[in-house]
Amino acid sequence: MSEAFALPRRRRRLRPYLDLTATIDTVFNLLIFFAVTTTFVGARTGLPMRLPSARTAQPVPDRVVVSLMPGRPAQVNGQAVAADRLGAAVTRAAGGKHDAQVVVMADERVPYSDLIAALDEVRLADFHRIALAASRRPAWTAAEPAAR
Repeated sequence: MSEAFALPRRRRRLRPYLDLTATIDTVFNLLIFFAVTTTFVGARTGLPMRLPSARTAQPVPDRVVVSLMPGRPAQVNGQAVAADRLGAAVTRAAGGKHDAQVVVMADERVPYSDLIAALDEVRLADFHRIALAASRRPAWTAAEPAAR
């Protein structure tokens, strides 16, 4: 027999080999990148601070309170005021001092648009020290089911 008619030898099949080292390195570098990036994003939002205190600190005497209740006109220091006259009423209550603090107390059922309109009127009257008041729910209403 000649070698021309001999059957070819079977080749050994090569198993595919996937090297995951580069992939693992890339994922680890991305993990480090995102961890470092989130620390920089948190720094821009602000840090919790403990402000210094003073024995001579006094409460601010020139404060104007704006109250908002659903279905009722706004009140400035207890006096009912039309919504379009809110800025003038706050100016009158502050005695013309535009550095007075304005505290807006709005019931939780007041529509958001009414609250924003009231805040706009106060800002348009050139007041910049505006605060929103909040309080804890009284114990006697905690047992009532929330109507949401």
